[in-house]
Amino acid sequence: MENKIFAYMRISTNHKNQKLDRQKQAITEYSINNGFGIDEFISDIITGGTKAENRPNYHSMKKQLRNGDVLVVSDIDRLGRNADDVIVEIKDLQSRGIRVVALDVPFLNDWEKMNDDSLSKMIIDIFVTLKAHIAQQEKEKIHDRVMQGLDMARAKGKKLGRPATGVPKEFAREYSKFQSGEYGSITVVQFAKLQGIAVSTFYKYAGILKAGR
Repeated sequence: MENKIFAYMRISTNHKNQKLDRQKQAITEYSINNGFGIDEFISDIITGGTKAENRPNYHSMKKQLRNGDVLVVSDIDRLGRNADDVIVEIKDLQSRGIRVVALDVPFLNDWEKMNDDSLSKMIIDIFVTLKAHIAQQEKEKIHDRVMQGLDMARAKGKKLGRPATGVPKEFAREYSKFQSGEYGSITVVQFAKLQGIAVSTFYKYAGILKAGR
């Protein structure tokens, strides 16, 4: 059975200005320049945060892919929602003997090299290693930024955690007076009646205010 060449395109519903035409044109020009034709173009218009396995047309295409087939994408990140997802997909495709050609990645866009079994496997392995390393560095940078932000907030004396949301300002003000004894010796039931709320609501609001301190 003759091997097939698939092209996959994806745009996000969050970016209406993106066009499949740009991806299709880039892939078509690449195929013409390298003397081959695309057997089938597959596309998904779906949110960028959707995992590859949950994209209906991509999932359907993967069922058709066979050992020796080629998958062409204009951008490697079209294969997943993030670096980890892309790595998982590339590894899975490689394990099934499917060559991945990505026009935006050096060496992965070299048609001759990617059609050489030993070279393509070596290139993919190197790419996956680098992609994983870069992804880990990005995670560490984000973690460092978050920790720096928390340290700065603490240094400025800010209280961290959830604010006391859901409590009316009027209740918070009057509750403070109730706590300080300005209401005298009235009970919780009497105070709740004065505020026009149920006793259960009083305890709910009071609990939120205490947690926010």
